[in-house]
Amino acid sequence: MFCAFDGRRRAWYRYPDSEKLLLVFTLNATGTLPPVQTRSNESSYDLIPLANRNGYVNPEDLIPMPQCIAQQDQAGWLSTMARCTSKQCTRHFGVICTHHQWLTQLSCLSTEFSPEMVGLYLPVCSRSVLAKAQLFHWIHNITGRMWLVNVGDANGLQSLSPLSLTKGYAAFEVTGKAPTCLTESVVDASIEPFEHVIASCAFTSDTRHTGNADRPWEYRESLRSIVALDTETVGYELTGRTITRGDYFDKRCFCDTFSTHKEAQLCPGPSLASTKERLWLNATCGPDSLPADWTKELQTTAFAYIAPPKWRWPQHKGARSKKMTRLVDHCTTDACDIDSDGYCKVERAVDRACICRNISYDNCEGPCRDFEARIDFVNWLHDLCGNVEGWHGLPKHWRQLTVPTSVEMIPWRWELKPFRKPDSGNPLWKDFSPCVSTEWKLGSVILVNLVTLLAGLCTRPGQSRAYPLASAKQQAWILSGLATAAIYLLANLGISVHATVGCETLSVGQLMLLLCSMPRLTWSMIFLRISNPSQETTLHMVASFLVAEIILQTLSAFPMIQTINYGIEHKFYDNWMARLQTEPAAQYMYAGAVMWLIIIVASLALLLQVASDAIAQPEVRKRGHASAPIVTKAMDQVNKQWTWFEEMVARKWVDRSWDPEREPLVHSGTQDYGTLFTNDPHIRRTRRTTARLTIIIAMSGFLLWVAQWFFWSGFITLSAEGFCPPKLYLLTAIWVAASIIVTKIWA
Repeated sequence: MFCAFDGRRRAWYRYPDSEKLLLVFTLNATGTLPPVQTRSNESSYDLIPLANRNGYVNPEDLIPMPQCIAQQDQAGWLSTMARCTSKQCTRHFGVICTHHQWLTQLSCLSTEFSPEMVGLYLPVCSRSVLAKAQLFHWIHNITGRMWLVNVGDANGLQSLSPLSLTKGYAAFEVTGKAPTCLTESVVDASIEPFEHVIASCAFTSDTRHTGNADRPWEYRESLRSIVALDTETVGYELTGRTITRGDYFDKRCFCDTFSTHKEAQLCPGPSLASTKERLWLNATCGPDSLPADWTKELQTTAFAYIAPPKWRWPQHKGARSKKMTRLVDHCTTDACDIDSDGYCKVERAVDRACICRNISYDNCEGPCRDFEARIDFVNWLHDLCGNVEGWHGLPKHWRQLTVPTSVEMIPWRWELKPFRKPDSGNPLWKDFSPCVSTEWKLGSVILVNLVTLLAGLCTRPGQSRAYPLASAKQQAWILSGLATAAIYLLANLGISVHATVGCETLSVGQLMLLLCSMPRLTWSMIFLRISNPSQETTLHMVASFLVAEIILQTLSAFPMIQTINYGIEHKFYDNWMARLQTEPAAQYMYAGAVMWLIIIVASLALLLQVASDAIAQPEVRKRGHASAPIVTKAMDQVNKQWTWFEEMVARKWVDRSWDPEREPLVHSGTQDYGTLFTNDPHIRRTRRTTARLTIIIAMSGFLLWVAQWFFWSGFITLSAEGFCPPKLYLLTAIWVAASIIVTKIWA
C-alpha cells in the first residue's frame, strides 16, 4: 500500500491487488453536504428505515463507508458486502420476472460483519474516539449490534462530549509548521508515514461526503464486486457541540501513534529544523513526547536569539562602533519565535552566542573614555552576554565601571596637583610639598571665615558722621567695596599663578573663579553693624561690604552654573541624586550649587520688588473681607509680622544712626518750614526701604554662605588628591591684612 497527495491535500491510496485508485479521504473539502443518515440523541439511536424487499435492500440505501475503513485496505470490507449482494427479481409478470436488480441481504450483512471481521479494522479505527464512534454507528445501523468486537467495547461511544478528546484537538494547518524532516518521517512499528497518521486521526467540523452521497454503493458485474462511491468524514458534531468550520486532528490519537519517535533524532541538531520539530511536538503532544533535555540548544528568540524588535543598541552613540555593526550583520540568521500556541514562527534574529564570542569590554576602546558611554556600554554588554555560558568579556571590577568615579563627578576636567617631580634647580618649585589632607584643606577655609569675622570685630567706627547714600560722600562706600573685592581677587590670583607652575593645562582664570566661590562671613559684618544701634554706625560701612560681596558672588556664578549644567547633562539630579548615592560628597557639592542658584534668584526677585515699591506711589490697601480664605489670612498675618520687624530694625538702627540735624528740609513753594524730624512719611518710607534692603541682603548672604559651604565641603572631599592648592593658608594671611586695613581706612 502507498499513498500520494494532490494539490488539494486529497489522499489517494493504491493497493497492490487492485488496479483501481480510490479516493478515501479529502482533507480540505468545501461546500455544505447532506448530513449522515444516522441521528443520535444521547443514548438512543434512530435507524432510518430502508426500502426492504423481503430482507433485501438497494446498496445505495446503505450508509456510506466510515472514514477509518476507507483509510485502510477495504478489499475485505467490500468482498464481505459483495457476498451479501445478489441479483434479485424485483418485478414479475405472472411467473415471469420482468426486472432484475442487485440487492443486498440484511441478514447476511449482520452475519458477515461479525466481531472477527470488524476486529481486522479496529486497530486503526480505535486510534481516535471519533473514528471509533463513527464505526460503531455504522455497525449498529447495519447489524443492530451494541458492540464491535467484544461486549462492552462500545461503552461511552453512544454519547460523546468534548471531554472525550482527552488531549484536545488542533487545526490541520499546524502541520505546515512542522519541519520537513518530521513530515517525511515514517513510524517505525507500522512503517506508516506522518501524513497517514495525521489522516487517521483527522476529523472535520461537520460530517462531509467525499463522493456521491445519493449513491454511496454500486455493484459492478464486470468486477463481480460492490464498489464504494462515497465515504463519510468523521464530524465533530458527534460530541454534540459545534466548532469553527475546518479540518482538525485528535491530539491523543496522533501522539499515541507517533510516540515511538520519542527517543529518535528525526531532525539532527542543534539546528533550526531540530528546534521546529521539538517545539511542534511539545505544542502538540506535550513535553512527555520528548527527551528530558529537549530544551537544550533550542534556536529560539526566548534567549539564544534576539528578534529585531527586541534588539537594543547602547543608548549612547559613542558606545557604538562600525565593528559592532558589522558583527551584528554577520551574526543575523533564522530562528524560531514561539507564537501564542507554542509553535515555531521563523524570522530573522541575532545569534547571541555569535555576538558574545566576538565582543568584550576591550571593544569599547576610545568611546569609553567618556564615562556616560562607558557606563552605557558596560550595562548593555552585561545584559547581552552576562548569562551566556563560558563568556568572560568583562573585567573583574566591572561593577565599578557602571558608576561615575569621583573624578568624573567633578564638572571640570582639570586637576590641581603637581604631576612632575620638583626640580631643585628651579626656584619656582621650592615651595611645593605633598598634597595636604582633606581636613587641613577644610580647616584652611574655616580659618579664612574666622579671620573675616575677626577683622569685623576689631574694626571700630570712626568719629565722622554718617551721611545718606545720596550725599557728597557717596563714593566712599563704593571705593571701599571695590578695594575689598580687588584685594580678595589679588589673593586668589596669587594662589592661582603659584598653583599653575608645572600644570600648563590648568587655566588661571578657572581656578581664580573657583576660589571666588569659597564661603565668606561677609554677612556677619552686616549683622555686626546693625546689632549695636547705640553707636554711630555708618551706612557706608555696610554698603562697602555689599559691593564687595556682589562682585565676588557674580564671579562665583561661573563655577556654580557650570556645576549645575554638568549635573543636568549627566542626570545627577534625577531621582533625588540617586546616581550619586555612592559619593555623598558629590551630593553635597551639587546640592550646594542648586541652593546657591535658588537663593540668588529669590534674592534678586525680592530686591526688585523692594525697588518697585520704593518707586511706586503708596496705595491704600483695602481691607480683606471676612470670607477671605485661610491661606490669605495666614499671609496677611505673616506680612503684618514682617512689617513690624522692618519697623523695629528701622527704628533701632537707621533712625538712631541717622543724624537728625542733616535731615532734608521740607519745602512748600518758596517758603522753608525748617528742619523736621522723622515724622515725615517720605523720610520714614525711605528708612524703612533701607532697612528692608539690608535685611534681605544680610539673610541672603547667610544662606549663600551655607550653600557655598555645602559646595566646598563636597568639592574638597570629592577631589581629594585632585585639588592641592599650594599653601592655601597664604589666602588666609592676605585676607587678614586686607580686611583689617580696608575696614580701618574706610571706617
